[in-house]
Amino acid sequence: MKDSTTHKQKLSYVIEDIKEWPIYKISQDKDEYLQEIIAKTKQETLERLRNEKDLFNEIKKIRYQEIIRLKQNPWQSDKPSELEFWKQKKKEIISISSIENEVERKVELEKQLNDIMDLYANEIVANFARPKYKFATKVIVLSRLLNTFPGKLYKLFTPGKSLHEKLQLNGEIEQIRKLSTQGTLVFVPTHFSNLDSPTIGIAIEGIGLPAVTYGAGINLFTIKLLSNFMNNLGSYKVDRRRRNEVYLQLLKNYSTLGLTRGVHSLFFPGGTRSRSGAIEDKLKLGLLGTAVEAQQINLKKNSKGKIFIVPVVLNYHFVMEASKLINEHLKAEGKENYLNEDEFKNSFKIIKFIYKFLTATPKMIISFGKPMDVLGNKVDDNGVSFNDINQQVEIEDYFTTENKLNDNKQRNRIYTERLANKITDAFKENNIVFTSHIVAFVAFEMIKKRHQELNIYELIRLPKEEFEIDYNSFENEVEKMKELLLELKLNKKVKLSNEVYESAKFIINNGIKFLGTYHPQPVLKKSKKNTILISDMKLLYFYHNRTLGYNLESKVG
Repeated sequence: MKDSTTHKQKLSYVIEDIKEWPIYKISQDKDEYLQEIIAKTKQETLERLRNEKDLFNEIKKIRYQEIIRLKQNPWQSDKPSELEFWKQKKKEIISISSIENEVERKVELEKQLNDIMDLYANEIVANFARPKYKFATKVIVLSRLLNTFPGKLYKLFTPGKSLHEKLQLNGEIEQIRKLSTQGTLVFVPTHFSNLDSPTIGIAIEGIGLPAVTYGAGINLFTIKLLSNFMNNLGSYKVDRRRRNEVYLQLLKNYSTLGLTRGVHSLFFPGGTRSRSGAIEDKLKLGLLGTAVEAQQINLKKNSKGKIFIVPVVLNYHFVMEASKLINEHLKAEGKENYLNEDEFKNSFKIIKFIYKFLTATPKMIISFGKPMDVLGNKVDDNGVSFNDINQQVEIEDYFTTENKLNDNKQRNRIYTERLANKITDAFKENNIVFTSHIVAFVAFEMIKKRHQELNIYELIRLPKEEFEIDYNSFENEVEKMKELLLELKLNKKVKLSNEVYESAKFIINNGIKFLGTYHPQPVLKKSKKNTILISDMKLLYFYHNRTLGYNLESKVG
């Protein structure tokens, strides 16, 4: 961190006039944009379903699944008119089966497909309202939460400090700002908490970039205040209950064609929050693939619009949902080996938790990695690509065979896999290790090595007297880990928060302080008899996992 560029104040907008932002322009051209998405999806669907019978069966299947969804798994976000739509489709589908003329039957089937895609597209589409965006950037609830001082809840209801005094923006910010005017940015952040979406949105606004589009669960739009903002700030709606191929292809094309129109985008490539607490090392290829496809489309159109991928790592001491997430991870991985004990809950603990949440004063650092092209090549400030041996390369060459640009899905999938690997490498390099990560890692490894014969499921069931560590031994191991991290930092394999450069005693005190801020009881604490006590082995494991992937396990503990 000491040699990194960190911004604590909001930067001026790269493009001052919001009417010139790509997301604003596309919102003014929404009908044409939707028709382009529908046309592309229809073409791909008809190519996939090669005959009339397959198309007929697909439409019947979609209608059946939608009726089941609305009746067996209804959400508040479901519109009453939707059930009527699908009931009417049943009548129309039955009538199609009685049409004898093959040409007429095909026309009617394609009409049904158009109706379905039109329903989906108009539900998915994002809006962007300039006045509401300006208002939202000035009055943000999260800003008040992050800037509340301990013990002074009334501060929630009074004007707070600038968010950027608490939220530090670190990394390749100047290069990203320059590239935003030369091409289209795709931000791909790590994902640990439900607070990630608003946090990264505020961070992007903080470095002065135009608003980005991003997918949000349709269920979030039922919350009136939140819905009012999200409906007008560029977020498109995703209904995760829908798994049919037409809907999923529409979503992909929504992302792809938005990128071809220059709209900056954001999505979590891990697909969901990290349940284990570890930084993602396996990414979902679906949305990443839309960036590769969009670049290919731009090249076909002779467009010079280049697409740049920006890895982003969100760094903080603790995760509000850590207990729930690690339980889900252990249950999924351990199956019958994991025996979850019901946690004792009472009103006092819940109030205490909420109080800590509202009054915590953590430092949050958003680390923007080096931008790359859709092949994972590094780029300079002018967007020129360079391969791993620092040779300049032309992006067109990757999509050209025998001097001709061509479609090749298998090739594009390989490119997407390569890009995913480059992103996961960038996540590790831009991860900022905090003092809380160090104390969690060392404490867990010391207990693990004390009981080498036990697996994680047996470790967490050990009696509490086993969760005690000699303080002097703990301090020595913290010092050892600090030296290992400094070496990794020197080799640009990781980043460190400023506090990690302090003494081992400081690291321990600071790390323990922040490690348990949100939780009903401290994860670690120092006892009066000069030992370190572990109160929750599962949470310790969750926070320990943050620094996996650096080969520290064999050297610490």
